[in-house]
Formats: sequence, C-alpha cells, structure tokens
Amino acid sequence: MKPEPSRPKAPQPVEWNYRADIITTCNCDWGCPCNFDAPPTYGHCSGGWALKIHDGHHQGVKLNGLHLAYMAMWPKAIHEGGGTAKLFIDAAASTEQRRALEQILKGNLGGSPWPLFARTIDHWLETSFVDFEWKSNGANSAYKAGDSVRAALEPIRNPVTGEDVPAKIILPNALTCHELNVTSTRTFSVFSDGMKFAAPGRNAWFGSAEHGATVR
Repeated sequence: MKPEPSRPKAPQPVEWNYRADIITTCNCDWGCPCNFDAPPTYGHCSGGWALKIHDGHHQGVKLNGLHLAYMAMWPKAIHEGGGTAKLFIDAAASTEQRRALEQILKGNLGGSPWPLFARTIDHWLETSFVDFEWKSNGANSAYKAGDSVRAALEPIRNPVTGEDVPAKIILPNALTCHELNVTSTRTFSVFSDGMKFAAPGRNAWFGSAEHGATVR
C-alpha cells in the first residue's frame, strides 16, 4: 500500500500581530554596536523604538493606524538587564486598543520581540497616552510623542566633504527589523517623570517591522 500523502498543517491562529513603520534611536554611535552583539558605545543604553502601525490586531481588536513609542534606559548592555522603561501609546486608541498594546509591549502576550526585552526591564514607569505627530520621509523622518519624546533623523554626512552617506544594515535574525536604514539623530530627547536623556548626533535607523504571536 502506498502511504497517504501528508496533509499540510493548518495555520496556527494568531494571538496578535501588526505591520508597521519603525524608527529606532539611541545614544550609541552610528550603526550601534549592539546590533552586532557588542557592548554599547558608552557602556550604557538609552533609547527606544517608535512605530506607526499600518494594520494589526489583538484577537478581535484592530490596531490599524495607531502609534506607539517604547523608551528605556539600561545601566549596561540591554541583555544585562536592570532597565527602566516607559510606554507612550496613541491617545486616539480606544480602551481596548490601549489595553492590547500595553500588554503586547510589556511582553505579556508572548511572541516576538517584546517578551525578550521585557525580561531586561526591572521597573516600568506609568504608561502615557499622548498625541503623536509622525513624518515618514526616509532619512529625514521624524516623530513626536506628546511633549515628552522628540526624534528627528538626518542623513549621516561625510566629515570631509559634507556629502550624505547612505547606509544600510541587513540582519536576517534581528529581533525588531531585518533591514535597517541607518541615519543620524538631528534631535532625540525624552523628558518625562523618571526618565530624562538626550542624544543628538547619535545612532538612528528606520525601516519596516512585522511582529506577532500565535495562540499558545
């Protein structure tokens, strides 16, 4: 008897997911050694991620069109822990959307990448729900999260000629984004209760992200 052909596995139901534009900024030098499992440039890490969600959901709750920012400070490299983090979530989000995004970002709903970062956070500051301004413009992209977070990118420039220097990093196994378009920060600052830092002229990148989790 011929064995019956194996049936394709049914796709696993999705707990949550989204597709988004992502901007990352930090206090490291351009390119950020943390991307290559090296220590941060100045021995500590202050920075974070901001996302503009194109489409997404948590079970029946749609997340389309919402913005968020995840800012954090670590005394050493991220994986060494001891971090303090604060979430900024779009004020336009409904109660259900706010709850979903907060649970996703704090790593409580599994998946990738947020549970991995949550393990490095010792102290969560109170989440803020704020208005966002977002400008997608390549190496000149920018965003604001309320009055607390401001980030504006600019191209890396050759110190001799002043010409723009495009740069790209491909990381097939990266957590947050696989193709990083590297820039500099023109401005980057976080001023909120329990979290204050600024890093102009330091590392930044923008790209596209797709994160999620299947039902456990």
